[in-house]
Amino acid sequence: MEVARQLFSQKGYHGTSIDDLIEAASIARGTFYLYFESKRAIFDELLNELFITLAATVRRIDVGPGAKPPLEQLNVTVDLIFNTLMENRALARILLREAVGIDADFDRKLLDFYGRIEALLMSAIETGTEMGLVRTCDAKLAARCILGAAKEMVTYSFVENDPSRVDTQKVGHELIAFTLQGLFT
Repeated sequence: MEVARQLFSQKGYHGTSIDDLIEAASIARGTFYLYFESKRAIFDELLNELFITLAATVRRIDVGPGAKPPLEQLNVTVDLIFNTLMENRALARILLREAVGIDADFDRKLLDFYGRIEALLMSAIETGTEMGLVRTCDAKLAARCILGAAKEMVTYSFVENDPSRVDTQKVGHELIAFTLQGLFT
């Protein structure tokens, strides 16, 4: 799995062959097929692993008595997500650069993943509106805007740049500030 993660990140999905995988892993072809039916199967498993890891980092905002302020909780969650992506940079590169357009089935999986994130964002926006913290808006459109901005920041931070030169906490907090306040003072 680790070899596949690195090869897909370096060479791309289409540029990586099963021969590349078995050679780099120093295993026999039969051993590969004992665990995976195809290159696509190992690719799916890698991305499912990332989806599960990311989903585990997302926390609902606690609005109960004694809870920390929502903005503080939001910053913690975004920091966790960005740290997870930093630890899984190869998979983040694969997700953002290689996963789109592989085939219709995988595109559906990707849309489902983004749909789940969108639903979480919509729920948070609706809760924030009920609490008087968020202006009345079309929650679906606002969630799409946030998701698009977040995807672009992840691409900037983990795909296009050397992540060791990116202050992920600063990027995450600016994403939140921009989302919540825009550019106006």
